[in-house]
Amino acid sequence: MEPVSVLLPFFAIIVLGSIVQSISGMGFGLVTVPIFVALYGPIEGVLWGNVVGMITALTLMVQKRENIDWGIAGRFSLASVPAIVITVLAMRQLESASLDLYVGGLMLVMVTFGLVAPKLPEANGKIYDYITGFVGGFLSASVAQSGPAMTAYAQATRWNQLKFAATLQPYFLAMNVVNIPLKMTVSIDRASSTLSIPTLLIGAMGIAAGTLLAKRLIAFVSAQTARKFAMAVAFVGATLVLFRGLTALI
Repeated sequence: MEPVSVLLPFFAIIVLGSIVQSISGMGFGLVTVPIFVALYGPIEGVLWGNVVGMITALTLMVQKRENIDWGIAGRFSLASVPAIVITVLAMRQLESASLDLYVGGLMLVMVTFGLVAPKLPEANGKIYDYITGFVGGFLSASVAQSGPAMTAYAQATRWNQLKFAATLQPYFLAMNVVNIPLKMTVSIDRASSTLSIPTLLIGAMGIAAGTLLAKRLIAFVSAQTARKFAMAVAFVGATLVLFRGLTALI
């Protein structure tokens, strides 16, 4: 089991991530994964993002099930599978320092993309569902955070916020159902340790605490504010990961 110095920030960042995703429908990975990577390294940190993100998505899917658009969720999920398989196999070929650079750099790109997403022109048609689902699968497998791509889709299609927040949860769940066993099979051997049950239980407690707190905060914090907070945390965390990769190569 990890020391308290690791478990406390692990728990705290999960609470924050759960609050953000409960309010805005996305952002759990943006908030948590940079910290997970800083705590556990690029392979295991992203895997923890997938594992805890799956539990969060399942919890919120049950809560928001009445507003889920199952057609869009299905197209997203179907398109994500080949992207996940290709990405996991490709990442296995990278060294640890290169992974830090790749993960940190991609997270910074996602933050930047999330900032310009509201300015995208309107787009309609099922083809955009498949394209978005594929891109989301790539991002979920590589950095466990596809939220900015989903925000771009929501802006371009003028998607209703309630439908947006609800429909993403089965999609996030489906991607991680593919991600986790695949990574455990082909790449977990490169991590410094295996996923421990006590740590997983602490993560579940953080999700429960964050979900309960979000119910009290949602009247005071808008979805837009929650997303901006997620972007700010992701920027700081991604910068730290990128810096660690650069120093390892020097």
